[in-house]
Amino acid sequence: MKGLVVLGNGFEDTEAIATIDVLRRAKLELDLASMHDTLEVESQTGITIKATMLFKDVNPNDYAFLVIPGGRAVFNVLDKSERLSEVIKDFANKQKLVAAICAGPSQVGKLGLYENQNYTCFPTAEEQVTHGTLMQDKGVVVSNNFITAKAMAYSIDFGLAIVEYLLGSEKKEQVRSAAFGER
Repeated sequence: MKGLVVLGNGFEDTEAIATIDVLRRAKLELDLASMHDTLEVESQTGITIKATMLFKDVNPNDYAFLVIPGGRAVFNVLDKSERLSEVIKDFANKQKLVAAICAGPSQVGKLGLYENQNYTCFPTAEEQVTHGTLMQDKGVVVSNNFITAKAMAYSIDFGLAIVEYLLGSEKKEQVRSAAFGER
């Protein structure tokens, strides 16, 4: 099972890297797609990571799920991409998992895709969301084929929710136990 993680300059470090770590520990295959014309993408705090591909080369049919980290990149880069909006709609229309954290849910919500869904996001990021029920008191919300998380502090729980959705609760517990050093 293969997933797509979308990265633009200014992505939130922990939300992207911790989520990628959890998903890879679950043995999920990932492509990290740069929203730019270079594979190098810089986080909010200046950490440079190398994406595996350019977003312009993405074929949504190659993926079972989509992950959208938050950070300044959401409003400075992702928000300006019509193609990203089309890819998000493609995943949602095919009932594929769309997972977004912090400001990331605004990219899904601005398209009206949270209609009749529950979601959470970083406070004020809901201003772009046109439909849905905001669950601001929740750290992670699973609603049909959407997973949302409120902020960086929920990154591990967000990753584990994705693992559980895709691979089941037993795999989630295996990954969680290993990550926390439990037997």
